Amino acid sequence: MEARHRNQNVAMTQLIAEIAQPNLPPSEIYERVAAGITEILVSEAGLLLFMGESQPELVVKSSTETELRWVYPIEIGEDEHVLWQCLQNSKPLITNNGNVNTKILRTVLPGMDIQSILCAPLNIDGRSLGLVAVLNKRGGDYNAHDEELLGLMATFLAGVTYNARLIQQLKISNADLEAMRWQLLRSRNILRALFDSVPVSFYIIDQKFALVAINMNRAKIADSRPNMLWGKHCYEALYQRQDACQDCRVLESLYGGQNTNRINRIWKPDGESQEWEINTYPIRDEDGQVVQAILFEQDVTEKHRMEATLAQSEKLAAVGQLAAGVAHEINNPLTAILANAQLLQRELNPDDDRQELVDLITRAGTRAAQVVRNLLDLARKEHYEFLPTDINETIQNALALVHHELVSRPIQLTLDLAGDLPLIEASKDHLQGVWLNLMMNAIDALNNAPGELRVSTRQQGSAIHIILADTGMGIPPERIQRIFEPFYTTKNPGHGTGLGLSVCHRIVKQHGGHILVNSRIGAGTEFEVVLPIQ
Repeated sequence: MEARHRNQNVAMTQLIAEIAQPNLPPSEIYERVAAGITEILVSEAGLLLFMGESQPELVVKSSTETELRWVYPIEIGEDEHVLWQCLQNSKPLITNNGNVNTKILRTVLPGMDIQSILCAPLNIDGRSLGLVAVLNKRGGDYNAHDEELLGLMATFLAGVTYNARLIQQLKISNADLEAMRWQLLRSRNILRALFDSVPVSFYIIDQKFALVAINMNRAKIADSRPNMLWGKHCYEALYQRQDACQDCRVLESLYGGQNTNRINRIWKPDGESQEWEINTYPIRDEDGQVVQAILFEQDVTEKHRMEATLAQSEKLAAVGQLAAGVAHEINNPLTAILANAQLLQRELNPDDDRQELVDLITRAGTRAAQVVRNLLDLARKEHYEFLPTDINETIQNALALVHHELVSRPIQLTLDLAGDLPLIEASKDHLQGVWLNLMMNAIDALNNAPGELRVSTRQQGSAIHIILADTGMGIPPERIQRIFEPFYTTKNPGHGTGLGLSVCHRIVKQHGGHILVNSRIGAGTEFEVVLPIQ
């Protein structure tokens, strides 16, 4: 018996430690508790019942061997006997004599015959938040040890529930925030727990800019702990300045009683910027005088980046409309140019020096047509015809198109194509365009200097890996993350449209694959395209 009790104590302690994680959402905590107490106390079912905020209703979390579900709302009255007594008396209650099939239990656990129940109230600061219960103990009756374990969980769960409600109220509105702030000033323990659990950064200063309180999140940004920062000037402890920040607006809250908002932009060593939205609010004493100010800091870099992406999408929509007209106006003369150039190639003697000039006209026209095609591909949803395709064949076709570029430059081509690759469902022309674009980028990266272009294929698991690597100038690390953005290019002005890699990325995604990039300045760049076989 003692060994079993010890095992139950250890299991309950482990469960509490598991759900005590600061970033675990309350809903997941409740799910783990409902399932955990059922198992630890060897019961047939477990319940979590929470009192409503404004009316005597219950939100019920039930756990059995087969399901875990919410049932709400349910009214509770005196006819509920065991549950009502537990809530009214604020004490744990055990019933092992059967006949406890109340209205709530019949609703929550239909078809289950309740013979025994152990419940404990969720009390904090003299307030009842609900109760936790287990039903139908297997192989015996509930005892005092079971009551002690459930009471321990109820105490912890009451604190979790109370803090979760405080945090939710903080996020609802500024009015709730002001009411919460009044309560926080009178309860340092709740203030500390709340400060350390809210994911945003905030701190409180007095009229001399001294830090009165600071949460763990903001202290971590300053690479310190809250107790090491209290009493220091905020501009000194948080921003390493000798005097107040020039664009700080907290004085408007401290001496004008106003709420303020501003954006603070910080530049990182890699050249990227980080934007923080800083809000300040006055804190008044009982006489209505402003004595302190609270500052909220939230990283809005990603938010602004998404807004910029949305604006870029609107630009692309306009480009799409423009591209349709441009394509019609440009493709017609390009078709005539290419057709006449091909006729000249046929009429001229192969040894004629003018063949090279005609070839230049053909390649220039083809490249111009490709630019227009890339623009159209970017602006519209293109049709893909997926057929059994030999990857090596598409690479050979792309190499044939860049053959002249390779032989006219001091570039060594190393080809290592696996001979046993299976056919995959793919759009042959689109993949050929991907290889062509990557090869041309590699040739441009070598910049007429001696170098090597390596092309290899291999099968790895259920995917085919295609690697195109060069020994060119490489791509700076800060630009790697943006090379697949439309209209972004690392080439010199006049040498790139910024559409090629964006189109390649979209084509590979349409095939269910992805592109990996590895590059070092002065050592070259390697693109690895992974395509699923199925």
